[in-house]
Amino acid sequence: MADTDTGISAAPQPEQGGQVLTVIDGQCMRSLWKSGLLVIVLTALFVAYLLIKPGGPARVTFIDNIIQGLLEGVGLILALPFFIEVIHRIRQSPPSFAERVAPAKTSQRWVPLLLGLGILSYIIGQVLWTYNENILQLPASQLFPTWADAGFLGSYPFVLIALLLLPTRPLAADTRTRIVLDSLMIMVGITTFSWFFILGPTILHGADSMLGQVVGTAYPLMTLVLIFCLVLLIIHSNDLTIRPVALILALAFIIIVATDSIYDYQQLNNMYATGTMLDVGWPLGYMLVGLGARAMRMVMASRTLSTRTTPDAQPPMEEAIQPSSASFLWKSLLPYLFVPIVVFLLGYTMSTRGHSTLRMGVFIGVGILMVLLILRLIFAIRETIGQNQKLWVMHERVVKAELAREKAERMRAERVIALNDALAASQQTKPHARIVSLGHYQVRDSQGIYYNVYHREAGELQAFECECPQYQQQSICPHSLIAAALHGASKASRS
Repeated sequence: MADTDTGISAAPQPEQGGQVLTVIDGQCMRSLWKSGLLVIVLTALFVAYLLIKPGGPARVTFIDNIIQGLLEGVGLILALPFFIEVIHRIRQSPPSFAERVAPAKTSQRWVPLLLGLGILSYIIGQVLWTYNENILQLPASQLFPTWADAGFLGSYPFVLIALLLLPTRPLAADTRTRIVLDSLMIMVGITTFSWFFILGPTILHGADSMLGQVVGTAYPLMTLVLIFCLVLLIIHSNDLTIRPVALILALAFIIIVATDSIYDYQQLNNMYATGTMLDVGWPLGYMLVGLGARAMRMVMASRTLSTRTTPDAQPPMEEAIQPSSASFLWKSLLPYLFVPIVVFLLGYTMSTRGHSTLRMGVFIGVGILMVLLILRLIFAIRETIGQNQKLWVMHERVVKAELAREKAERMRAERVIALNDALAASQQTKPHARIVSLGHYQVRDSQGIYYNVYHREAGELQAFECECPQYQQQSICPHSLIAAALHGASKASRS
């Protein structure tokens, strides 16, 4: 029986263009770390001032407001395209017409600008607040509502639009449905909790004037908008290309949401006063918003540079990487975190006597959350069944491919055996030639010595190289001629 040798040769994979982004990302990260260190140092200095509080109360309040405005101005400077080395390096090479037109068609270039406008609007509100409180020295009863609230509230729409324009990969229909259900569960849980403690009391016991009630209600509503922005950032964190942007902005909005919530509670109970540690939250949050805008500019600059350097390169492999199992687990469990919290709130509401409107809001919120929970469980079961079906289809494809490969190998071995049998039958004496595999032959000389003959092919040229001394000297021998005849016979039998 003849020996058979089969193998699978893998084609070389093309190199990805991600190596260009590696150097750029390292430069961007170093620059972001420097900017982040600046934010930490300035915040620490502000905290130290509020702890020491040199001077009288009026002086501390005035300097507190001034420092808040200056630190928020630092956030605005970070949002502007200043001191970004990558952008200057890109401008050294003149862009092509396609490169100048392509960025104009994308909406992501508006994200840093909108974040900067949000910071600017908040700075305007801070300036007006400082003017009313320290220059005009209005009493506390007249500080709300004023035009300063228009500046504060005006920053939220810019931030929301910026996050809605963040670039992201297209998602499958099942993934979009799961994200919508998870987002609704989070929003309903937070809204129900906020209604009982902050939003509802603010509406029921707000300012005397209609304008005061509207403005007072707008603050907790805008806080809920920021919470919705946090949900969007959690969704965007799957995209590795903008993950630094998403993480920085998520940290910024967590700080702003916490600060706004404490401020709303203190304002509701007439406990807020300028010059406390709570004032650190707003400038820190908006400096981080500026840092997120700076990170977004660097991401866009890195993408442009990689396109010009390697125009035919494929996208980085990181963009196709799925989130890790640990990351996917905590994101899947995040919506269910609010279920026990809301159930505890329901028990607390039923055991205490409170305003009927607040109690009714909690009951409605719990009912909606339970309906969403049931829909989410149904969808999870359906999604699991769909994934199992996909895995079964993949398993069947692998099995069919393996069976086809084994059948091809078996047919090849049987062909070699048949050729050797036909060759042995056509010879009266001991076979003087045999086929080891297609393209590899052994030919026996008159002394009984077998020589290996290999078929080589280079374009249209074919050669049968033998290891005998005659072939080494003359590049031809009887063994190579016999192997050539066997090779032609084997090709004719296959056809």
